[in-house]
Amino acid sequence: MTASAEEEVLVTVSETLGSAAGKVVAGAKRTASSLGEEKDQLVRVATKVRSKARRAIKRSQKKAKKVTRSAKKAVASAKRSVKRVARKLKRR
Repeated sequence: MTASAEEEVLVTVSETLGSAAGKVVAGAKRTASSLGEEKDQLVRVATKVRSKARRAIKRSQKKAKKVTRSAKKAVASAKRSVKRVARKLKRR
């Protein structure tokens, strides 16, 4: 799997998680509006769930960026070493 393919998978996963979290919150708010007394508490809980989901998604995106960055560094390093060896062979 290339770095861009990994990024694409992670973006798809985070989008799916985000839409699922949005649906959960929307459903919870709809239920809350029909209940009355417990409404405020349910809205607070729904908002907390949403923020936790967002945090988890951001964390996974950060990890994806780190993986991509390290992969790019490894590729650049390999290119440099190949060029170095090629130069040494040319000198012979």
